[in-house]
Amino acid sequence: MARRLIVNADDLGRSAGVDRGIVRAHREGIVTSATLMANTTDAAHAGAVARADPSLDVGVHLVLTFARPLSEPTRVRSLVTPTGEFPRRSLLLTREVDRDEALVEYRAQYARARELIGREPTHLDSHHWVHDMPALEWALGELARETGAAARTHDDAQRERLRARGIRTPDRFSREFQHAGHIDVATLLGIIHRLGDGVTELMCHPAEPDAELLSGSTYARERGEELATLTDPRVRRALADRQVALTTFAAL
Repeated sequence: MARRLIVNADDLGRSAGVDRGIVRAHREGIVTSATLMANTTDAAHAGAVARADPSLDVGVHLVLTFARPLSEPTRVRSLVTPTGEFPRRSLLLTREVDRDEALVEYRAQYARARELIGREPTHLDSHHWVHDMPALEWALGELARETGAAARTHDDAQRERLRARGIRTPDRFSREFQHAGHIDVATLLGIIHRLGDGVTELMCHPAEPDAELLSGSTYARERGEELATLTDPRVRRALADRQVALTTFAAL
């Protein structure tokens, strides 16, 4: 069986600098796909970027821990704070989330992303990986079933549960490429060297750090280092040497 690699950039739409970094990592590096945050103030910019570059495979980065819902807050009470905003991840994980309310919001974000990019999103994942919560795994899976989108899975058990529901997924997921000390070229070359047969998704967060990102995210300057690594010529040479083919969720 051949070795294939999806390189997915999370957070398209987080800021204009994130969008620029993702496009550069796609055009000049190894990024093959991205997931769009449809509820941000920069989502329209991300949509324009995606429309201008149809070779970038775009899915939806389903958000419940940043900014505000696209649905009316009264329809998703279990997901929001008293002021109608999404809570921080640490607070969301302590809540009794209503899975049907999550599906309402996920549908709204999917529809908005489809409108912004002018085509059908190809895959789904979640901001801050919150679909490890059973209610949110169910909601993400239900949206995947409705739309035909593929889905990110975080471990073997989750992969098998979603595949049992008829949902397309990669064979494995790698989140090793993140945080200071783990986003240099040597780290990425090591990941490539260890890839097994089948389809692996590698998560990444490239960006050209801008004022919005630097002021609002605890993971900002590191994204510039990720961008430099993902566009380093040694990485493409390693993929060729290991006979790893880049691919997309659309090709699953």
